[in-house]
Amino acid sequence: MSNEMKGVLLAIGATIGWSLSGIFVRYVPDIDPWTFNAYRGASMSCALLVWMLLRYRGEMVSHFRQATPIPLIATAGFFGIGSSLYILAMQQSSVAAVSCVAATSPLFAALLAWMWLGERTRLMVFVAILVALAGVAIVAFGESGVSVSGLWGSLIALLVALCFAGQSVTLRRYHSVEMAPSLIVGGFGILIAVSLTMGLKPISLNEIMILAVMGTVQLAVPLVLYMRGARYVPAVQMVLISLADAFLNPFWVWLVHGEVPVASLFWGGALILGAIAVVTIRRAAPATAMPST
Repeated sequence: MSNEMKGVLLAIGATIGWSLSGIFVRYVPDIDPWTFNAYRGASMSCALLVWMLLRYRGEMVSHFRQATPIPLIATAGFFGIGSSLYILAMQQSSVAAVSCVAATSPLFAALLAWMWLGERTRLMVFVAILVALAGVAIVAFGESGVSVSGLWGSLIALLVALCFAGQSVTLRRYHSVEMAPSLIVGGFGILIAVSLTMGLKPISLNEIMILAVMGTVQLAVPLVLYMRGARYVPAVQMVLISLADAFLNPFWVWLVHGEVPVASLFWGGALILGAIAVVTIRRAAPATAMPST
């Protein structure tokens, strides 16, 4: 098997793992989003710690020491806020709408890279952002026809896309920094922040086990697969593969939980994913990091 094919398979595996988020969220709908993400983030961090220990053994500590404060805090912050808002959005809106709106992240990453890193960005990227935002509006107001909370869920998903874009550009700016320590800090940081500010709401042992499996299977394992796959596959191709989450996530939820998306999702989703695909295929957007949902 060629290295490129190996990278493609790893990227596909990562995308499938990420796309399972909706299934887990619908299994435990009554947990408040902050407690939900605190347990999920902590289990992700534990799983990544085990992976780093197996991979680096005695050198694991040195990777944490080499992590400089600014990228570590920025990456952990974007991950913590973005992943918490992601769970909140899914509890307010349909999985299909949230996945579709959050898929605008690569376009916002292109805009932030132009503003922060001074990277050249073609006019097409800005046009694509406007087209994608039009798609977001169609999805959001289509959800409002179902419920007011659905509208808020779609708007929160837009903030999720901004957070993920910020994380992507931060990782691009500090590309030499090991990613895993920042994500580990972010996962444990969520647990500590929620515990100190809002307090962890009591949940059952069964719910804790579901969140622990989610943090491992839906976050930690895909992250490892994506990091390894990125060695062999161009960033453009990785981004294209990861966009399948916008379709797979609602598909799994429909298959397992019977959640049918509203009709406006297909029209708005076509604009969003079409804009992203055009920009990505033409290599106008900067390389982006994985969608840490």
